[in-house]
Amino acid sequence: MKRRALAERRKMMGFSQEDLAAELGVDRTTVLRWESGETEPQPWHRPRLAKALQLPVEDLADLLSGPPSAYAPGLPPARTLSFEDEPSRELYRRGYGLLAHGDREGIGAAEALLERAVHHDPTFAGAIAARGYTRWRKYFAGWSDSGEALQRALRDVEAALEADPGSVIAQITFIRACWDMGWHEHALRAGRSVYTRHPDSLDASVAFARALTNAGLADVALPLVDSVLAADPTDLAAQKLRIWCLMLLGRSADAVETASAYLPGHPTDANTRWAVALAAYHWEGSGDLAARVAREAVAADPEDVTVWTLLGYLSPGTWAEALDRLGATEPNSRTAAWLANIHAAAGQRETARRLADDLRAAHPTNGYIIYRLAHVYAELGQTEPALSCLRAAIDLGFLSVQLLRREADFGLASLRGIPDYETLIRQLDDNVERCRRQYVPWGAAR
Repeated sequence: MKRRALAERRKMMGFSQEDLAAELGVDRTTVLRWESGETEPQPWHRPRLAKALQLPVEDLADLLSGPPSAYAPGLPPARTLSFEDEPSRELYRRGYGLLAHGDREGIGAAEALLERAVHHDPTFAGAIAARGYTRWRKYFAGWSDSGEALQRALRDVEAALEADPGSVIAQITFIRACWDMGWHEHALRAGRSVYTRHPDSLDASVAFARALTNAGLADVALPLVDSVLAADPTDLAAQKLRIWCLMLLGRSADAVETASAYLPGHPTDANTRWAVALAAYHWEGSGDLAARVAREAVAADPEDVTVWTLLGYLSPGTWAEALDRLGATEPNSRTAAWLANIHAAAGQRETARRLADDLRAAHPTNGYIIYRLAHVYAELGQTEPALSCLRAAIDLGFLSVQLLRREADFGLASLRGIPDYETLIRQLDDNVERCRRQYVPWGAAR
């Protein structure tokens, strides 16, 4: 039976379903399911839900199980919230709403709003975690000048979880940061935890699906992503993740077809175009469509070193153009690893080797950077350092064997057929299968 009293109270308090979801750190469909009677708010949601609806927690039970009266008799009168009443919540809602845009201006504005929200309420877990997400995003895109941004993001995750151990967005941010640290099993552990604690949350489902995808388990992630899109076809994170899953699974034609509906509405999304270009390369066997999509990615974000690297492999005459365009940028540690790859492929061996050696010395425990450096050394023809980096990345927790196989024709191509390289790939496969058995809650079967 629909909980009309709960919906009425929400409306009386001035909340849309989206607003209440943002207030509680859940997604809109979670609120929708509460109001439709499909699910119950989890125990850790109820104190904040009661606070948002300005009720004692014990009175909340009347809304969840009482008669479906449109007037909810006996409840205290509602008072519409305003910016002055809840400044931190208003700032959070505005900042959180900007995160979906993903462009530099939007992320910068979101960070400023979330910083103000945390200033108003230093214990507001949602705002702290969302601020951490903006810091991770700036690092990932190369907009931040050092790896310190990634450490700040991780500190925000820690603070958010201390304030609210059940925070979904804190775990989302942590899983994102784990990619850039090469901590794929840590992300799986966090993803499974948030998914099992919040089974009715689409955001939690996407978070777990992302952790699975990053850990070489896109085959497990794809059905989870599809279930999210069945519930909410407009979920942008799930739309993008589906394209990545299809590409990683070798379903290249499906990835390109799915992207044809997504990309026209997202002209600045260079990251997804990278995945589509790689899918197109494997689909048609020639580089024509792939190079065209990579060129579109460069146009979408001319400072994205990852798409310049892929374009270089798809259109080898573009290495000099890439270096000319990227020469004025100040790379952080992540983007510097990709830039070293470009220098190596462009024949600037000394520069590439110096960058790679410096990064390897400065970030010996970052599995992602060490993995990228394996590409650099292999491109330079330095087999032993390349194998050493790949071995170290695996030991540090790198699991993305599906991505490695999709990229294997490029920087790593010189390693193909070398027995030690093939042994490392088998080790990766074994690690992924172990994680499948350990972290996939519905069974280990493919």
